[in-house]
Amino acid sequence: MKKILLSSATLIGIFLLTSAAASAQEMKMKAASGPEVAELKLGTSVQDKEIVGADSTFSMGEKVYAWMRVTHASGDSLTVTWKHADMTHGTTVYIGSNSWRTWVYKTMSASGEWTVSVSTQSGKVLKEVTFTVK
Repeated sequence: MKKILLSSATLIGIFLLTSAAASAQEMKMKAASGPEVAELKLGTSVQDKEIVGADSTFSMGEKVYAWMRVTHASGDSLTVTWKHADMTHGTTVYIGSNSWRTWVYKTMSASGEWTVSVSTQSGKVLKEVTFTVK
């Protein structure tokens, strides 16, 4: 009877070690891939952590929200940069978990083509969208 219990305990121990090693390997692979902006949407508001009024054309004086879902970036900070002609404005956002929704907004002050980009602190652009202000 002792041999059977010892054998079962050994098998359980091996299973737990194998599972822990697989989880550690999966976490390393995710970390190696780095942060990812899974979604980047523009709209006129955010409600219940989702974009509202999604569009690619906005009016002067209107607030434009850049909403994003970020993965594999827990504890990182990303920079959201608004660009128009020679004007740029950057905002740093903190990412609190491996699947995180966050947003920033800017009141549109000039007409024409704008770009919003999300980049790492080292400057690698992860996602970019272009929109128009009339």
